Amino acid sequence: MDWSRREVCLTLPVLLASSYLVAEGTEKKTLPSGIFQFDDLPVHQSGSLGARGILDGKIFEGCHISLHESDLAPNSMPHPAHHHRHEEMVFVVEGTVEFTVNGKTTRAGEGSVLFAGSNDEHGIHNPETTHAKYFVLALGAEEQ
Repeated sequence: MDWSRREVCLTLPVLLASSYLVAEGTEKKTLPSGIFQFDDLPVHQSGSLGARGILDGKIFEGCHISLHESDLAPNSMPHPAHHHRHEEMVFVVEGTVEFTVNGKTTRAGEGSVLFAGSNDEHGIHNPETTHAKYFVLALGAEEQ
């Protein structure tokens, strides 16, 4: 079948729009815009860590992101050092933490930003006698 330039130009917007649809014919699900009131977010307690989930889903470009706030008890760690495929950024908002990446430990205080690259072994520890609070932004999907 031969297509004229006009037919191709008229069809292009339809083809581009269809790239935003999934096989079932519904729009791709992306995180909605909104305001997430901190006090309305439920706290999930797991040992020495209290966490508030904030965002979890895909953005327009298809990247999965997850954001949560953590409140880590004094002299504790949420879990042993570990590694995973996705990257993580940690934003320290209160207290001091020790952040270990591939065996190297560095102390970080309020306002610090920490980054763990894909598959780098990393862990966090609160060495102080007060709580440490930080946000974790995961970039990429969890391993299946």
